[in-house]
Amino acid sequence: MIKLLFKYKYQIILIIIGIVWISFLNELMQIKQQNNICNDCDNYRESASYLYNNFKTHYFRPIGMAIITGIPYLFGATDATIYEFSLIINIIAWLGSSLLLFNFLKKQLPINKALLWSLLFYSILSFVFINFQLLTESIFTFLMITVFYFLEKYYTKKTFHFLSLAISILLFAMLIKPSVKFFAIIIFIYFGKTLLKNHRNKSILFIYLSLSLIVFQYVKMKNDYGNYTLSYIDSVTYYNYLGSKAFYYKTNDTLNQNTNKRAKFLAKFSYPEQRNIATKDLLSQINNNKFNLIKAYISDLSENTKTPNGSIETSKNLKNKNYYNTLKKWLSIISKYQNRFFTIVGFILALYYLFKSSKHEFLYSLISFYILYTITLSGVSCSQGDRFHIVFFPFVIILFAKLYNEKIYLFSKKHK
Repeated sequence: MIKLLFKYKYQIILIIIGIVWISFLNELMQIKQQNNICNDCDNYRESASYLYNNFKTHYFRPIGMAIITGIPYLFGATDATIYEFSLIINIIAWLGSSLLLFNFLKKQLPINKALLWSLLFYSILSFVFINFQLLTESIFTFLMITVFYFLEKYYTKKTFHFLSLAISILLFAMLIKPSVKFFAIIIFIYFGKTLLKNHRNKSILFIYLSLSLIVFQYVKMKNDYGNYTLSYIDSVTYYNYLGSKAFYYKTNDTLNQNTNKRAKFLAKFSYPEQRNIATKDLLSQINNNKFNLIKAYISDLSENTKTPNGSIETSKNLKNKNYYNTLKKWLSIISKYQNRFFTIVGFILALYYLFKSSKHEFLYSLISFYILYTITLSGVSCSQGDRFHIVFFPFVIILFAKLYNEKIYLFSKKHK
């Protein structure tokens, strides 16, 4: 037992620091007491209820998140329990992400430095606050780091079951965040030949399981709402955010979701009709309002890059602490500049490593592609603080550590 503890002492230290840190901030900022249930949070709770209580899919939220967070419903739990359970799952995922990040970093850096660099992940305030809401970011980030963890194992050991695990988790991640769909399809196609060559390998069952869940999602959506689709969230998101902003630019007005007439108009129709309306609107704006559509897209990217965490912004001083408002102001400022730093640095490093990485380090090209893919797709929506970008922040730390290691190596080589 003592040998085991000593072997994993850095991992244990990392977990302890994480628990102490989140407990400290929770007490200081009264995070758990906020009880701030956002619309998306209630959507995910509703999705879990649909699945476990009615065996029905949700119009916006695929079954992946519902499968995980809705488990208490199997035991007759209340809606309130789902929120409590999601906090536990989010914190486990957050701590798990830090451990996998540490695993990446210790391959690039001395183990002591790898531990210090891993603490950068804990410093990202948005992850701490978002753990207390029923949202996908913590779980999705953990899944994506797990994907690249198994891809790294595959490239290192050349063993197919690591690739199978990576692809299966990536496919399942589509059922957590539909936005990763095209990235998953591209990666699936890229490894297509390898998958075909190993179609008799027992490990392929992991991929079949994820594909079965995706097929179930599509078929059930057809039965429940009328279309073979992963979700209707993509069309509604475009119409209510990017499309609406472009429309209001054209009319010299400002988009406000509380008074967005387009959103209220769209909500009158069935979900298949909403999809058709959104598609026609996109084609129409491409043909007749192209300049404002591009302007709106750039505006969304800018907003998603420079805004602070929404949970910090909306938090309230429930215990009337004298320090609260001042601390809240500074935490909001820190989260704002963390978003700007990680997004801008991530974009630059991703461009650099997308083409620089050699055949033996292709994993870093894939990581870079994921970062750029996420940034590019985030321009479809806005008004969510830094939620769209934080899911790739751990990978920015990985690329940053790689660059640091390379520069240190070249510096030491020159001075030998």
